[in-house]
Amino acid sequence: MPTLGVLVDLDGTLIPIASTPQQAQSDAEVASVLRDLALAPGTRVVVVSGRPRASLDDRVGGIEGIDLVAEHGAWRRDERGWSPLPLVGTPPDGIERTLSGLARAYPGAFAEPKTWSVCLHYRRVSASSREALVVEATHAIHGWMAQHPEYELLEADHALEVRHRGAQKGTAVPWLRERLGPGARLLALGDDLTDEDTFASLDEHDVAVLVSPSERTTRAAARLEGPTEVRALLRWLARARHRAVAHRDVTIGSSDSQPPPPLPKRRAAMSAENGTPLVVISNRMPDPTPGGDARTRNVGGLVAALEPALAARGGLWLGWSGRARAGHRDLAVDRSTVPARASFDFEPRWHELYYNGFANRSLWPLFHSLPERARYADEEWAAYVEVNEVFAEAASRVASRTGTIWAHDYHLLLVGAALRRRGFTGRLGHFLHIPFPPLDLLETMPWAPEIVSALLAFDLLGFHTRRFAANFLSCARELAGAERISEDALRVQGRIVRARAFPLGIDPAPFESPEDDEGVDEELAQLRAAMGERQLVLGVDRLDYTKGIPQRLEAFARMLELHPALRGQVSMIQVAVPSRSDVPEYAAQRAAIEALVGHINGTLGEAHWVPVRYVYRSYGRGHLARLYREADVALVTPLRDGMNLVAKEFVAAQDPKDPGVLLLSRFAGAAEEMRAAALCTNPYHRDGMANDLARALAMSLAERRTRHAELLAMVHRTTSASWADAFLSALEG
Repeated sequence: MPTLGVLVDLDGTLIPIASTPQQAQSDAEVASVLRDLALAPGTRVVVVSGRPRASLDDRVGGIEGIDLVAEHGAWRRDERGWSPLPLVGTPPDGIERTLSGLARAYPGAFAEPKTWSVCLHYRRVSASSREALVVEATHAIHGWMAQHPEYELLEADHALEVRHRGAQKGTAVPWLRERLGPGARLLALGDDLTDEDTFASLDEHDVAVLVSPSERTTRAAARLEGPTEVRALLRWLARARHRAVAHRDVTIGSSDSQPPPPLPKRRAAMSAENGTPLVVISNRMPDPTPGGDARTRNVGGLVAALEPALAARGGLWLGWSGRARAGHRDLAVDRSTVPARASFDFEPRWHELYYNGFANRSLWPLFHSLPERARYADEEWAAYVEVNEVFAEAASRVASRTGTIWAHDYHLLLVGAALRRRGFTGRLGHFLHIPFPPLDLLETMPWAPEIVSALLAFDLLGFHTRRFAANFLSCARELAGAERISEDALRVQGRIVRARAFPLGIDPAPFESPEDDEGVDEELAQLRAAMGERQLVLGVDRLDYTKGIPQRLEAFARMLELHPALRGQVSMIQVAVPSRSDVPEYAAQRAAIEALVGHINGTLGEAHWVPVRYVYRSYGRGHLARLYREADVALVTPLRDGMNLVAKEFVAAQDPKDPGVLLLSRFAGAAEEMRAAALCTNPYHRDGMANDLARALAMSLAERRTRHAELLAMVHRTTSASWADAFLSALEG
């Protein structure tokens, strides 16, 4: 019978998750199960937790025969007592003070200090405030970590933890293995992302078990529903090893007088021969949990569009896990979900250099025609190339060599060429969700020829508008020598590459008939009472400098100056959805907007009337739908946008009998479809936008109905589902 080491997490694995760490308590059953297993022949039990030493001691420290690992590996306790993991760096006192101060501003939040980490818990914070708290905290954390690179940020279940990179649960594996000696087998059980470090440190003879009521991408080969099932497994394992005799090896899965709780077999690895026929690649993975927080829905409308197509084709979604972990590039594949999912961790430097760096400080501003905001650094370009190569390597491991791969957005412009170098011969498609700039702007980027040449490795390139597609075709001819052979096709080294417009739509049904919500109803009733007979102008945007929020605020104030009769008769609500707070330009944008709102209200407001209400938070889809319907005018006025689905959501949410007016920037991708019926404006022309807004507020009911009917027909004609089907049909046809 081989020696067995059991590494088991506490919260969410042995005991249920509670609202606060203090409320989560162990009980007599946990003590009995652990004691029996620890006393079984040839068995060593280690409870591995993120809790501080005192908290872990208090809950399971008195159980005979078990070892403890606290604070994710920073402290270990065996028969000799507690000993620290030797770590070098600054204790996290500074960020602990910052997060504690931030928590005081959000009821229900609190910061939990530890030796080499601090955890901000927000499970009890109201859902409407969580987004803002997370973004503010993330901004503060990244600012502090820039001066303390030995730390990393972990996103846990309703918690953010700043932790020393050397303190992670995987360090418990070699510590235990050394004590057990050669030939020992390990069993690891855990529920959250920090336990993936333990799973990653196991070898092929060990077993990792995810403890979760639902599937997610994991390195574990098996899954149990929750603490009840974990206790049952450990209880069976203790009995089996107590009954072992010299002539009978007992391991996980062996026979006993009672069968063990069921554990699924390890999934077979994928290869080019048995790979997936359709793989979608995006920088981030979609949220696997239907009820997840808004902040984790990181690919927005893309999920609704692609998941049905992937499910119908038996496809797989590949992306970054969202975690930055040094040395862990192994691919975690989960075929149990629909669609199947595969992800990998980033090297810590990639987030700063590839994502915050080249993707969001070079490509994003340039492609939105704001070259003065773009910066070019060789180190960031090198990281961008490297990460695209890593994505290509991961895709080549899960895709059938002759299947179809569909890559998305500006993060992955080079992945097609990297896949071709690896011998991929199937169909390759790419869709760009942001604008593609004209030649004279693109040429300002030092690596423009390399990017255009790499894009020509794809068979089909999709854009939101015909103008963006035309820009690419022109750049391909001038920068890569491609031959234009038709309106939407190029010949490159004997291959045909097509570039076409595929405007992304929405599923209008949830906006036309949102679900009832008492909390939303109450909030909107208060809004109506506060507004009285005033008209409502609404803006809803991610906090991004491309959205033109300051320009629209200035235009609203200018309208009140040009049309003084409207003072006191109209109010504006600007919803700014938190975004990319760890990028300095976004923090500066927020500060500028808040200062401008204060100036407008201070200059033009009255005791009985606030011109602008500014809200820094995110809303659920149902809440947004109801807010859209309350508005008389929607200001959708980006300086430049790939599409802008807010315009389509607003149209779908309107009451056809009394619809609001869509005032739309002519530089939004949506304007190509909606120009004829929307009221279009130029966000760079303050007086012009001010007068357009006044016109929208004065528009007759008959004209509003006519415009809305035409816009609604367009929204129903081009949906998210039809977009995905159209692209895949063109790619695979």
